Amino acid sequence: YSCGLLQRDVADFIGIERSTYSSYEEIGRDYYPIENMLKISELFSVPVTELLDDYNLFIYHNQGEQIRKIREKRGMTQREFARRLGVPYGTLQQWEQNRVQMFKSAWKNLMERG
Repeated sequence: YSCGLLQRDVADFIGIERSTYSSYEEIGRDYYPIENMLKISELFSVPVTELLDDYNLFIYHNQGEQIRKIREKRGMTQREFARRLGVPYGTLQQWEQNRVQMFKSAWKNLMERG
């Protein structure tokens, strides 16, 4: 019961539904909105990076720059790299420009094939 109160208190603090916060505590969630994670890190006085899994850290630490570095390390053009990852050229461009957030499934593919 006290766990439920804690979830409610945290949810109220960051301004989201308790069920949404509860899903943050479950393994397997893909994306955690950084603005909510920053509030949670403030509440618990921990660095936000301690609250994020590898995928969310990738997004947090400038996904576009990281993708570009992986691509350039392999000496590939954007078109070649997009083909290698099985995504449209425009999608890769958007990822590298941080205009579109990469889905977790695409990130896994990047980590395996990139």
